[in-house]
Amino acid sequence: MSLSIDPKEFARTAVIANPANASTADEKAMEALELYLSAYRLAEKYERISTTHSTQETSEILQILKDNDAKM
Repeated sequence: MSLSIDPKEFARTAVIANPANASTADEKAMEALELYLSAYRLAEKYERISTTHSTQETSEILQILKDNDAKM
């Protein structure tokens, strides 16, 4: 069975765990915002797939996400 991920908490944790390397405050804010939005969207996609494919394992859901990302 798959895990449930809170998109807001996941995105927040991703930003905290990966501090920006930029030199200016504006650049740091932009990097943090881009990471937050990417992490949030990924967690939303994961949640959407996990609820529509409730019998799949987490590893299968992650593979679906990777396959979908490769198509884009």
